[in-house]
Amino acid sequence: MEKNDLIILNDLIYHVYDSAPVRDREEMLLNGLVRALSCAYGSILHSGSVQNGAPVFSDPVCVPESFLPAEEAYLRISQDDHMLWSSMAGHENVARESEWLTPAKRRQTRIYTVCYEPFHVYDTLQTNLFDGARLLGTLSLYRTRQQGEFSDEDVFFMHLLSSHLVRLLKEREKRQNPSMAITRERIDKLCRAHDLTPRESQILQLLLTGKEDELVARELSISEGTLRKHVQHIYRKLGIRARRQLLPLLTGDESPDEN
Repeated sequence: MEKNDLIILNDLIYHVYDSAPVRDREEMLLNGLVRALSCAYGSILHSGSVQNGAPVFSDPVCVPESFLPAEEAYLRISQDDHMLWSSMAGHENVARESEWLTPAKRRQTRIYTVCYEPFHVYDTLQTNLFDGARLLGTLSLYRTRQQGEFSDEDVFFMHLLSSHLVRLLKEREKRQNPSMAITRERIDKLCRAHDLTPRESQILQLLLTGKEDELVARELSISEGTLRKHVQHIYRKLGIRARRQLLPLLTGDESPDEN
């Protein structure tokens, strides 16, 4: 990495830890990234829930603000996104759309024609940000044909920045809903302590919402039989026998009463 690139990276990281409101920092960060990586547009989509096994995004932050209609349209049809798999990987990843589809095929997708064709988008660089196995959100950068495709160096640059971006989105979550953030921190700690897989961690979070097994299975697009097998593995790892014993684990009682 060139010295100038390191200076730019340090400037961007500074915005993450600034004292400004979180949304202002997100906008400053996007502005800096758009300039640094020679992009036309940038956005952050926040993830708060899962539906039919796929993330549901909301509250887009866009630079420039005129790009907001593109991401608002995306929110309505995100289930059609051929890149959605990268948001379901369970770990941080940076993906270039040009690696997976030719320009001709990209222009034929519904996502492109509805959302991005009016803005002449040619290539997308998407960074998915996870806290453990939980998706916090996605930062995307967009280039026009004149700006060309994203490079390996661009991917590497975003990998270096991603851990700092995770911290920013976690701070946003805590400020918006402190009680939910604390609960999620406890859940993540429990999952790490008992070596739960990303899928098991996702199921555990849904179980703690109080949803019936039928609804959990439907949300994950799996059968109830498959869900029961996952739940058995989770209970075995946690050393419990019933769902009612989950809450005591989160409140610090590792030996809940089984009676």
